[in-house]
Amino acid sequence: MKLKQLAFAAAVLAAPFMAQADMTAMDDSALSGVTGQDGISISGNFSGSVGNVKYTDNDAAGGSLNLTNISFTGFSIADSNPLKIDVVTTTIGGNQTEQLAISLPAMTGTVSVGGIYVGGTYANGATTGAASIGALAISDINMSGTTIKVWGH
Repeated sequence: MKLKQLAFAAAVLAAPFMAQADMTAMDDSALSGVTGQDGISISGNFSGSVGNVKYTDNDAAGGSLNLTNISFTGFSIADSNPLKIDVVTTTIGGNQTEQLAISLPAMTGTVSVGGIYVGGTYANGATTGAASIGALAISDINMSGTTIKVWGH
């Protein structure tokens, strides 16, 4: 019985060494025939904020408009329909050019502005010296179908 257990243990310990493949270098012509999966996919939930955007006109009095507490929410990219990044080949000026193509999926969200102030001063997260004249919301922003291509020249 001990002999069988010893033989079995030796076989188990030797198995990884028998499975090792011989690694050899490949030249360019051999590598050109190798194929595989390319590209990456990205999904997630995106949101953020901007404390203040200030517009100042050019007149002598220097009037300004402050947009405060700006946020963007609800921008989600599902795993089932991700942002895709692939390498594509396009003809530009008669030359085949490889490009990085970034394709945006259906993704909707909302941008909101918490306060709109005519005049005033923005500092430390608040506008002073003016009262808000209201708020603003931009809804259902949709960038689906957008493709951005990037390449060197």
